[in-house]
Amino acid sequence: MKTSYASAIVLAISALASGYAAAGDHGGRGYQSAESDSASSFASTKTRAEVLAELAEAQRTGDIVANVGNSNSGKKLNELYPERYPAKPVVQGKTRAQVLAELAEAQRNGELVANLGGGHSGH
Repeated sequence: MKTSYASAIVLAISALASGYAAAGDHGGRGYQSAESDSASSFASTKTRAEVLAELAEAQRTGDIVANVGNSNSGKKLNELYPERYPAKPVVQGKTRAQVLAELAEAQRNGELVANLGGGHSGH
């Protein structure tokens, strides 16, 4: 009985040891190789300081997706709690004259797509 128990322990230890050895043998690259491979294939165009500044601004304005309770609604904090964050500035739209000028330019440049399907005429 003692020999079978000792044999089982030795077998279990050797199985664990060989499992760890096999897990660490990936062409000499090690555990973090998948992480470093994916990180090296992504080239960031922003510095760490720029990313941290963007994060601080997003936190200040509430422009971060909220994770409230067990459900993730997909709404941002400033949408759920507008009273806690500064109001977003209103962007002035284009005047009628500006839109008509852009339309005329697009027509001259041939940038408009013809609607040959007989769709909605607006009347």
